[in-house]
Amino acid sequence: MFKNNQNITDDYAIISKREPLGVISEQYRKLRTNIEFSSFNETIRNFCITSVFPGEAKTITVLNLGAVYAQSETKTLIIDMDLRKPKIHRAFNIVNKDGLTDIITEGIEVERAIHKVEDYLHVLPAGKKLPFPSEFLMSKKLKNLLKELSHSYDRIIIDTPPMSAVTDASIIAKLTDGAIMVFASRRTNADAAQGALKSLQENGANIIGSILTRVKKKDHRYSNYYYYNQE
Repeated sequence: MFKNNQNITDDYAIISKREPLGVISEQYRKLRTNIEFSSFNETIRNFCITSVFPGEAKTITVLNLGAVYAQSETKTLIIDMDLRKPKIHRAFNIVNKDGLTDIITEGIEVERAIHKVEDYLHVLPAGKKLPFPSEFLMSKKLKNLLKELSHSYDRIIIDTPPMSAVTDASIIAKLTDGAIMVFASRRTNADAAQGALKSLQENGANIIGSILTRVKKKDHRYSNYYYYNQE
């Protein structure tokens, strides 16, 4: 059976759960809609979210987007693939044990590693730390696991490390149907953003859009989160 843990810590702003009718929650729902229409030929069943630098609200975006998908009764799985600094488990008071890495390296059952936090929202924590995360991410076993999970879930949202730290995000993006970049307003300069996008494209990622976070209220009268399709 999936593990069940209903307690969500306040350390992470899952605003779409605390204020489902709020303005910011509505922006996450718009983001969900834009993702659904980002490809007219194929359904984006699994996608990763990354950023250029740490602290750009990448993980918060993953959590809130997962919540709004679940609210629409879309069976959703959040996977923490930031194997060097995993955070997803903290948002749900989950012990980071028997997670993704343990499925592959220890052979534990998938059902044992996945936590059911709500009827339509499940979480797969990163698991134990590995000495060579990049090699793990390039393994055929991980690729096959993602294919298997895609048959069990309507949407899979993957949290990755920031692009400036390691090459992990580029590796992960290639395994998914799409990649979304998070940029922090007034923090990520244009050169860094273009470099990150170029790196993803050169590694075969399907970039379906980007999100601008940390926007001041004076910059826009509606919200803190925006979504932009890439040309």
